[in-house]
Amino acid sequence: MVDLPYESMTAREAADALDAYLAERDPALQDLRTSLSGHGLNTDEMLDGSVYSLSPLWAWVTARAAELGTVAHSLAEDPTRPGWPSWARHGRLVDPHPPAETIGLVDGFVSYLGQVLRTAAPQTTWQVGEHIMADHPLLNYPVLGTDHHHLFLPGLPLYSVYQSAHGRHPMSGTEMLAHTRRTIAAFHGEGPEAAALQEPLVTVVAELDCFDVGLREDIPDQHPGLVEHLIAELRDRDGVVSVHRYGPAALVVDIPDWDELRVKMWCTLWLQRHLPR
Repeated sequence: MVDLPYESMTAREAADALDAYLAERDPALQDLRTSLSGHGLNTDEMLDGSVYSLSPLWAWVTARAAELGTVAHSLAEDPTRPGWPSWARHGRLVDPHPPAETIGLVDGFVSYLGQVLRTAAPQTTWQVGEHIMADHPLLNYPVLGTDHHHLFLPGLPLYSVYQSAHGRHPMSGTEMLAHTRRTIAAFHGEGPEAAALQEPLVTVVAELDCFDVGLREDIPDQHPGLVEHLIAELRDRDGVVSVHRYGPAALVVDIPDWDELRVKMWCTLWLQRHLPR
């Protein structure tokens, strides 16, 4: 099952992948403690279990990711890949990618994030991602969730360290803190994330030579400038030939080197970060 994408897994394989993810949590957190102390930081202060502690911790991870940048190896040729956490090997990483040290820092961060979230919302459980729509972006992923909300914890942190590694604007510690607080509220059945659980932010259909991208209908109505912001950033990505908006919530995107799932995941994570709350 090595490197099999989550989306391609059977139910049994996805259940095994969830077990593998959970088995990695304590070692990843210990590795994070070692990294922090190795840089002269007080781990008891940095990892005090509070929601607020995620802000300075994420700011430090972001700074390290910017320093470490990307590696010259492709994903297929990176000799460190067998030692990556399972979520990174089964997930949707792309080249140029961050080095193993950065991926390890994200792994440790999400282990700590999971502890903080479960303390704030003890009713959450670890689950295999399921959805009434078979092409939901979290299908078969290891997620933390309730009836109101579910989350693949590495998603936004990984998206952000890619921003750092490529010299783009990453999520700040303040943004990560706000994201965490929104997540806790959603786990308790509060806020827009909980209300919109059954309707994904993005749907993507692969056409003959492009992708038809549909955004959730309330997005252009409630946030009229956000779609143009998304289009501008998407056009700036390597490999993007064109992005055309043919309706308030409808785009045609020409990205020859991307697949349907990558388009969906990128747009979903971008919206999760930028949607005003």
